[in-house]
Amino acid sequence: MTAPLGWWFLLAGAVTLLLPGCAEAPDDVEPLPTRTVTVAQVETREHQPVVRVAGVVQPDRRAQMGTRQAGTVESVLVEAGDRVAADQPILRVDARDLEAARTAARLQRNAARAAWEQAAQNEGRFRRLYEQELVARVRMEEAEVKAEQARGLLQQAEAELAAAEINLDYATLRAPFTGVVSEILAEEGSFVAPGPPLVIFEDRSQLRVDAGVDAASAMQVRDGQALSMGFIGIDGVVEGRVQAVLPALEDTGVGLRLRLTITDPPPELEPGMVAEVAIPTAHASRTRVSIPEAALVRRGQMDGVFVVEPDTEGQLRARLRWIVLTAGARDAPGRVDVERGLSGGERVVVGDRLDDLSDNQPVTVDDAVRD
Repeated sequence: MTAPLGWWFLLAGAVTLLLPGCAEAPDDVEPLPTRTVTVAQVETREHQPVVRVAGVVQPDRRAQMGTRQAGTVESVLVEAGDRVAADQPILRVDARDLEAARTAARLQRNAARAAWEQAAQNEGRFRRLYEQELVARVRMEEAEVKAEQARGLLQQAEAELAAAEINLDYATLRAPFTGVVSEILAEEGSFVAPGPPLVIFEDRSQLRVDAGVDAASAMQVRDGQALSMGFIGIDGVVEGRVQAVLPALEDTGVGLRLRLTITDPPPELEPGMVAEVAIPTAHASRTRVSIPEAALVRRGQMDGVFVVEPDTEGQLRARLRWIVLTAGARDAPGRVDVERGLSGGERVVVGDRLDDLSDNQPVTVDDAVRD
């Protein structure tokens, strides 16, 4: 059924009345304020491709200390984790029997010394009498033999006293060098025997890293070469120098073992931590783009930066640009590498102003703190 013609005229009039209101633009939108920001320049540098291998940190020197005397642990003078100086007492074993043996040896030595002194005096007296032709030569020779025997007995007594003192000294474990007590394997009151370690002692002033490598990677390093290492929980990179490439023969291991030395480790680096060692490859170097980590804007799983650039009228604006970061460890503390989205020489906003910026917001650059 066809609608009356009048209805069409009424509908067309209503649409005509509504159109002017829809076409009007809102006039209450305020322009974004101009912000003063700090900027940093995007850097470019040549980067040598690397292969990353895992290694374990170990102390450069490690001593497993035991006693040569059987006995009961009298006292443990330190705790695991303590730093001790060289020759500092660490543990004592009950040594009353050794002290008695030393006392007996000292008394025997004193008696032997007195006997030797008496024999030496007799030898001198008989020598003078013989020179005056008052005694036969045989009497002088007998005195010489007795003096020599007394001297031998004195030397034997002195050696036995020295052995008793050494045995007594072994009853006290002392730090062989300045370092850290890694582990204590004996408790006060427990019986210990010669041989098994009682204390494990480490020198952590210099550390080493052992990492398994293949033959191709081993061919890219040389003795004394500096390599970068990364550690979980430690900002930046740690430098280690190649000490040697060794065969991995321990525990039926195969392949090669790269050993690096860390001569000045950071305080938070400890044995047992896992290192990620960067070994150069034979591939040609390439250009890498780097920015301060303080320039990153994180929105969920996306990373971006505010790039400062002029618009068509010359006004500087902060434009939000999404970027792709380079996967892997950082080569410099406080900086990140960018795979895509930025070019060298561009300027990005850094600092606290990132939270206050909006895309395309007008800005001015604070030259006083400009990076």
